[in-house]
Amino acid sequence: MDVHPSQSMGQEGVPLWLVDQAHPAPQSLEATAAGADFAASEGDFYPGRRAPAPRAWCDWLGQTLAALPGLSGARVLRGDFAVADRDPRRLAPVQRIPHFDDSDPQIYAAIHYLCNAPHGGTSFHRHRATGFERITPARAPLWRQALATDAARHGMPEATYHDADTATFTRIGTAELRYNRLVVYPANCLHCGDIGPSWQSGTRLTITALLHIP
Repeated sequence: MDVHPSQSMGQEGVPLWLVDQAHPAPQSLEATAAGADFAASEGDFYPGRRAPAPRAWCDWLGQTLAALPGLSGARVLRGDFAVADRDPRRLAPVQRIPHFDDSDPQIYAAIHYLCNAPHGGTSFHRHRATGFERITPARAPLWRQALATDAARHGMPEATYHDADTATFTRIGTAELRYNRLVVYPANCLHCGDIGPSWQSGTRLTITALLHIP
């Protein structure tokens, strides 16, 4: 296991943890995923399909995070295999821009990459008009208003996966994709998967998780 020093991104100091060669048997996770029943869920904004991750993986994640500075006491709330394979022409407008997973500052997100290039990793962004890099409960109403203003000023985002600086967002950091890399960050930071055209292969396999950190 290769633990990188935690990074601090952007003007708001968004923390990012990276662990390479994270899991002792990543191929076994791939084999489990191959037999899993993947499906898209109504109301889930993830641009693809999910299946429950093994309980053993969730236990492993909790034990791994306990050894990382700033993440001790993390409790895994849920974990899912995920394959990003939705045709970008079918993305809702909110799926075409950076998003946040949860505004609660005690909720964190983890991604475990189980695929290789040409798939991309995860990028983190600042909203240009507001300067927001994280969406807190207090900021949520302003965030919704800002998105409406963006649409009126710049039009709706193109029906593509977000992959570069735009008139409304600028990138503040990237967690590049490496096989068997674990990535952890606050769930309220603005981020998006660097999916691009690789969605067509249906092989961008990850495990995603939400965590509570007291």
